[in-house]
Amino acid sequence: MNRRNFMGLGAAAAAGAGLGLPARAATVSGSELKFLFVFNPGGWDPTRVLAHTALDNGNVDVEAAADRASLGDLSWVEHADRPSVGSFFETWADRTLVLNGVQVRSIAHEICTTIAMTGGTSGLTSDWPAILAALGGNQYTLPHLVLSGPSYPGELGAAVARSGVNGQLEALLSGEINGWTDTSVPGLSAPAQGLVDQYMRRRASGRVGAAGASADAALAAAYQDALDKALAVKDYRYVMDFTGGLSLASQVPVAVDALSTGLSRCVTLSHSGAQAGLGWDTHADNDDTQSYLWEELFSGLTDLMARLAGEPGDVGATLADETVVVVMSEMGRTPQLNGTNGKDHWPYTSVLVVGPGVTGGRVIGDYDDGFASAGIDLASGDVDGSGPILSVESIGAALLQLGDVDPGDWVSGTTALEGMLT
Repeated sequence: MNRRNFMGLGAAAAAGAGLGLPARAATVSGSELKFLFVFNPGGWDPTRVLAHTALDNGNVDVEAAADRASLGDLSWVEHADRPSVGSFFETWADRTLVLNGVQVRSIAHEICTTIAMTGGTSGLTSDWPAILAALGGNQYTLPHLVLSGPSYPGELGAAVARSGVNGQLEALLSGEINGWTDTSVPGLSAPAQGLVDQYMRRRASGRVGAAGASADAALAAAYQDALDKALAVKDYRYVMDFTGGLSLASQVPVAVDALSTGLSRCVTLSHSGAQAGLGWDTHADNDDTQSYLWEELFSGLTDLMARLAGEPGDVGATLADETVVVVMSEMGRTPQLNGTNGKDHWPYTSVLVVGPGVTGGRVIGDYDDGFASAGIDLASGDVDGSGPILSVESIGAALLQLGDVDPGDWVSGTTALEGMLT
């Protein structure tokens, strides 16, 4: 089998390879959109790239050599140590939306992460990718694939699967995991595995046919669906590698494969820095560490977008025309340096969204003189000092709406940021 001819048993879609930057896509409906979340744990410093107005704010410590760059209505912070930032925006500016002054209501990592991903603090509510993935749960074998980073399945656990950063899912599918134990476990030959799979299919089909009451029928149908998807995942291992590792560069190919083959609607991955000891929680040596991490992040995003643009889409010209990329961190960093040249936790941050369906080529929201939210008109996205503070709940509600999910079913009482949508 090859990537273009491969069809998974439950829900695979054709995929292939292409080169060059894409033309604009045909209209892609919300239910046909795919989503990729890139989470940056620890709390990034938006003044390095996204919060360009910080350069004019005397209350904010910024890099002396930093400068503002702009393309149309999109502006960002540019620096000689971060060439990938400018390269990314120059290529993808018209599809890129920057959201500034986003409030996360806490300065504790765990709470902020939960709020950023779900809009709440309980950890029991399903996160944005799980909700979006569950909409097309019957269409995808693994609706939400988590390569790394936070995941809050909530009541939608059946739609979510983790690959394991050490190749656990790959080893499970291949049978290699049998050798990971202290006690040797004999494996089955390929023909024997095929016979077992056929037997299980017959049992599942027979149970569906024999089911009487509606409750029994529903349980039997759910069992057969789960079995079909489990067997389909086994086939996927012949056309893609589920092992992504911890670096952004190693996770990107797996994420794109999962979307392009039709395995998943949503993929979550994370970026903490390829070098040991680095991380976004820069209470010391903020400038050098953050600069390195932002450069590495945008290098990875450039690779990601190029790969998406090189894969044919199901509806759009390429996968980039039907994939929304959401890049976030759980919090920001204080406007001023502390005594160890670091920056501490701050409850205001920025979010980057790239892809179809958003009002690209612009910046929405801003920071005020104290580097808190400047207020916003949620309908237009324009800065409004008398408007509400931009919250992650409003952004999450807009993402759900973009993906053809009624946000009122999940974040009741929240007004979506309509201004970020086309």
